[in-house]
Amino acid sequence: MEGRDLGVAVIMTASTHVRTAARLALDPRAALAAGRMRAWRVHAYGALSELHLEEARVPPLRAPDDVLVRVSAASLNPIDVAMIGGYGARALNTLRALDGEDDIEFPLVPGRDFVGTVERAGPFSRLRPGTRVWGVVPPHRQGSHAEFVVVKDHWAGPAPSTLKDHAAGGALYAALTACSALRAAGLPPDGPALTGGAAQTRVLLLGLGGVGQAALQLLVQRNIEVTVGCSGEQSKLAEELGAAQVFDRHRDDYDRRLESGGPYLAVLDCAGLGGGEASARRWSFARYVTLTTPLLRHMDARGVAPGALAAGAELLAQGARAAGAKLRGGAPAPCAALLPPHVRWAFFSPRAEDVALLHRLAERHQFIVCVEQAFPWWRGGEAYERAARGGARGKLVLDFSAARGPAGASGSMD
Repeated sequence: MEGRDLGVAVIMTASTHVRTAARLALDPRAALAAGRMRAWRVHAYGALSELHLEEARVPPLRAPDDVLVRVSAASLNPIDVAMIGGYGARALNTLRALDGEDDIEFPLVPGRDFVGTVERAGPFSRLRPGTRVWGVVPPHRQGSHAEFVVVKDHWAGPAPSTLKDHAAGGALYAALTACSALRAAGLPPDGPALTGGAAQTRVLLLGLGGVGQAALQLLVQRNIEVTVGCSGEQSKLAEELGAAQVFDRHRDDYDRRLESGGPYLAVLDCAGLGGGEASARRWSFARYVTLTTPLLRHMDARGVAPGALAAGAELLAQGARAAGAKLRGGAPAPCAALLPPHVRWAFFSPRAEDVALLHRLAERHQFIVCVEQAFPWWRGGEAYERAARGGARGKLVLDFSAARGPAGASGSMD
C-alpha cells in the first residue's frame, strides 16, 4: 500500500473509532450491546494525573447473585483519592486473591457507591432488570466510576423514591460506614429507641462530613441525644439534622466545652482524629470509636500479617492510654463501673439489612444526603481535584446520565 493510501486508511479508521465512541457515550444501551463503556481508570498508583477516562469492556456477571447496573450517578469518597495513590494495596490485593480476582488490580476503576438501573441479573438475584437501585462496591472490587458496574445482589437494593439520583448515588458508602461505627459503639442503627436520662444516652459526634451526617441522623432516630463538634459554618446543618447542641471547633473554648459536656456514652470520631485523641483530653466516655486507623498503612509498610499485628498492638496501646487518662481525672463515664473507657476502630461493612434500613428511613424522610456539587462524567478529573482538596460540605458526585456532544466524546482527564 502506498504511503498516501496508508494515511487515508489510518484517518478513516480513526474517524470510525471517534464516531463509535461518540455513539456509545451518547447511548448507554448501544454501549451495552457493543460490550463497551466509558470508565475512569488508573494503570499505576501515583498522583491524580494517573486517572484517565477510557473506553473499557462492560464487566460480565461472574456469579449467579451478581447484577449489572447502568450507573446514573456515583459519588467520590476520600478512599477513592487515597487508593489512586496506592493506599491499602497489599490488603486489597489479598482480598482480591481470596475473591478469585488476583489478576485485575490494574486497570483500576475507583468509585464506591452509585445509583442506577439493573440491566442484567443472575438467576439467584432478587433484583431484576429495570429496577432503579442504589448500592456500594467494596474497595477490593472494580468500582462505579464507569457507565456500568457489577455488584453482588446484597450490596444493592431498590433506591428510595424520596432521593434523587445525585443524593442516592452518594448515600451508601458513608451511611454504611456510619452503621458500622455505631455498632462498634454498642449503638446498632437498627436497635430500638432508647429511653432514660440524657447522661445515659448522650453521644459526642466529632465531624460532620458524609459519615458524620449519616451517623447523626441514625442516632437521632433512636432518640439518642447527640452533641456535635464541627466548624461553625456547619452548625445550622447539625441542628437541622437533630443535634441537641453544637460546639464550634474554631472557638477558643472548644476543648473545655467538649470536656464539660460529658459524660458520654460514646465518642464517634468522624473527623479523622484517630484513636490517639481518646487520651488527649480530660473528657469522660465509655467508648471512643474512630474511623481513622493505621491498619492498612501498617499492612502496606510491613505486609499483611505483620501489619495486622502492629495495628493490633497500637489499638491496645490507645485503649491503655485512654484508661490511664481516666484514672488521672475526669467525671465518671456511663457504664464505666464495670469496664474502663476503651477505644474501638470501625470500618466500612456492606450489610443488606443496613441497606434496607436506610431505604426505610429515607422513604420516611428520616435520612437525607447533602450534595455539594455534581460533575458531568467527562469532568471526573476536576471532581477528583476537588475531592483531594478536602473540606467538602456535601457529597461530590459524577453524573453519568449527563449528555455530551460528539466533539468531546472520546474523552480524557485533561
